[in-house]
Amino acid sequence: MADINVEALKNFANSKAEKKLAAADKDLVQAIQNLLKISKYYTGEADGIVGNGTLDAFAKYKKEHWLEYPDTLGVTTASSLLEILEEHHGSTDQPQSSSGSQSNKTGPSMKLPSGKIVYSDERIIDTIPLTWGEVTAKCTRVPENKQVVDNIEKIARVFAEVRDKYGSTIGVTSGYRPPAINRQIGGARASQHITGNALDIYPTDKNLKRLYDVCKAIPSVVGLGSGMHKGFVHIDARPGGRTYWNYP
Repeated sequence: MADINVEALKNFANSKAEKKLAAADKDLVQAIQNLLKISKYYTGEADGIVGNGTLDAFAKYKKEHWLEYPDTLGVTTASSLLEILEEHHGSTDQPQSSSGSQSNKTGPSMKLPSGKIVYSDERIIDTIPLTWGEVTAKCTRVPENKQVVDNIEKIARVFAEVRDKYGSTIGVTSGYRPPAINRQIGGARASQHITGNALDIYPTDKNLKRLYDVCKAIPSVVGLGSGMHKGFVHIDARPGGRTYWNYP
């Protein structure tokens, strides 16, 4: 991935703009072509030229990810494409099994922006079997501000819905990633993990297809990424409309 420059697409995702793919700048088109190539949608050259092959690949990607307007690039499509980067080489985090029936103030600790001390084995929300340690790599990733903490609590509630409907233990491979960590693993600049708004999860019974289907049926799962061949499903509670994608 080091030789693929997607800076133009990252900038576009942050700009909130919208344009026809045919009217996009060469650097932006090249970034999209490269991402479509590693996703196996595009087989041509990443030359920055919007030909029929690029248009067809882009339209196919949007159709298979439930994105409207097959010839138009907007922030939702840009963010969806950038998510491909996030798990291209697989998660670097260690899997953590979802906590059991008890919340313990044990293990490593960290101080939240509010000044509150929380512990690795302590549940984020008392009634939900998800701990601070699972979401913050054993309290080594301290939330940078109150908004991140609020988002972590929000995704914990989404996790609770998923676990309740799945009916079995679910583990976490990756949760909150501070910007520096996200850059180290090659994550997308607009990654929902940076804001504390996302989890990569797996079922301990290994039925990833069923877990994906359960997540798809829950409206509060707004971003849904299929990394089943890598052993996880990505869920997030991003603002905006429903977004689907497949990790290469």
